[in-house]
Amino acid sequence: MADDESKSKVQVSAEEVLLMFKRKGLFDNTRKELFTEFTSSDAYVALIEAIESHIKSDSAAISLAARNRGKAAALLEGSVNRSEAFVCVNNYVDETVSTKNEELDRRIEKLVSDIYLELLRSKSGAVESNEVEGKSITNKQSESK
Repeated sequence: MADDESKSKVQVSAEEVLLMFKRKGLFDNTRKELFTEFTSSDAYVALIEAIESHIKSDSAAISLAARNRGKAAALLEGSVNRSEAFVCVNNYVDETVSTKNEELDRRIEKLVSDIYLELLRSKSGAVESNEVEGKSITNKQSESK
């Protein structure tokens, strides 16, 4: 009965699950997989071509880049954001999210569930271990009296 009570008292917080998720690098792995898919898409090729085209066509941007990289980057970003390439990238992201959303949800739910169970097992093992140690200490103390 005491074992059932101690096991039911073991809890895992959302913060603990999130911390373990980050420590295992699961978010970064998912992000890298999605980015790798993007880099092999037509949207990525269009984006790179648009950036290169803007750089080649704007000689003022080249001289500005030599003097002030931060300002040049901001101007280039604005120019690319207004281009067709950015529309293509937005469409790619919208398409990917709509088609992969359920798959990503299931995958992340499974990862979080696995982490939760892992933490729960490790905590319940620690509780059981402490109970065994507590009983042996109590037994030793009663034996010595």
